[in-house]
Amino acid sequence: MNKYKLDRYEGAYAILIQEDTNKSELLVLKERLIAFAEAGDLLSIEFDTMGNLKEVQVVQGENDGNKIKLSRL
Repeated sequence: MNKYKLDRYEGAYAILIQEDTNKSELLVLKERLIAFAEAGDLLSIEFDTMGNLKEVQVVQGENDGNKIKLSRL
């Protein structure tokens, strides 16, 4: 799974920053994450073969270091 930090919500999108040396940005529709992820959360994301979100886990929250949430998309 790939690690991303949810940087912020902007308009209709969630802005994710990849947690590697490249620090690539990924834009995801806000509606896919807003129910369970907050800005600052570290997300573990699995993509399907077409590049769509398959599974998202909140592995560390900004306000709760022990939070783990799972969402199958």
